[in-house]
Amino acid sequence: MTGPRPAATATAPGYPASQQPAQLRPGPGIEESQLPDLQLYERLIGDGIAAADARGSAVDHVTARRLAICLAARPQAPVFAQHLVRFTRTGAVSHALKTQLRVHARSGTYADQAQAARLMEYCIARGTDLGPVGENFGAACDQIDRADTLLAAAHARARHGGRAAPEPAWPETAGPRITALARHDPDTGTVTLVLDTTTASIAMFALAAHADEREAHIREVERSGAGLPDGSYGRRNRQAIAARETRVATRLRAVQHAYQAAAGRDTAFTAPEPAHTLRLPGHAADREIELD
Repeated sequence: MTGPRPAATATAPGYPASQQPAQLRPGPGIEESQLPDLQLYERLIGDGIAAADARGSAVDHVTARRLAICLAARPQAPVFAQHLVRFTRTGAVSHALKTQLRVHARSGTYADQAQAARLMEYCIARGTDLGPVGENFGAACDQIDRADTLLAAAHARARHGGRAAPEPAWPETAGPRITALARHDPDTGTVTLVLDTTTASIAMFALAAHADEREAHIREVERSGAGLPDGSYGRRNRQAIAARETRVATRLRAVQHAYQAAAGRDTAFTAPEPAHTLRLPGHAADREIELD
C-alpha cells in the first residue's frame, strides 16, 4: 500500500459528521458556518475514499482528519477521544490512537468500524513518519474545508440559475443519522448488517412487500396449473416456478420475522417445510412462458 497523499478532499458514505464538540472548534479566522455541513462532509469524505481506492492507496491527510473529526464527534472512550482530537490538531499519530483504531477496526459490533478501519489503513501507510504533519495542520485543513464549502455553494447556485438553493425538505434532512454497515464473513458464508431503527424499518417494509409479490406469483402459478393434466410439461413448469418462488419468499420471510422477533413484536421464525414444491431435473423453469 502506498502512502497517503498530501491533500485531496474527502467520510464514509452515510456517516453523519455531527456538530463538532468544543475541542474540535475551527481555528481563528474560520467560522463554523464556513465549514462543511453534515451532507457536504459526507460527500467530501466519500469522494476522498473513492479517490484513494482508485489509486490503490490510503486516504490523504485531509480525508483522514475528516474521518477523525467524525469519530471524535461520536461518544468514544476518553483515551480514544483524546488522541483523535490531538490528531485533528497536529496530524500526529500516537501509539494509543493506533491501538484503539486497531481494536475498533477488527470489531464486529463497533458502529463506526468502517471509518476506524479506513483511518487505521492511513496510519499504517504512514510507516514510521508519525509525527505532526507540517505546521498548523489543523488550521490548514480548516482552510481547505472552507474552500470546499464555498465551492459547493457556488456549484449549488449555478445549478439553480444563480438563485439560492431551496431548503431541503423531509426525507432529505429529517430523521436520525443513517447507520448502514455490512460485514461479509467468507468462512461462514454469512453477511452481518447493522442498521439504525428507521432504516431497518424501511428496509423491512420493502422486503415484506417483495415477499408479498413473490407469494402472489406463487398463487397465480398454482391456480393456472391446477387444471392441467398431471405430468404435462405445462404443469411441471408451473410447479418448478412455484418451487423457486417459494424458496425465495421463505428466505425473505425469515429475515422479516427475525427482525420482528428482535424488535419484540414476534417470536423467532422457523422456516416451514416448503409446500407444493418439486425439484424437477432436466426442466429449466420459464418464468412466464407457460402462463398464457
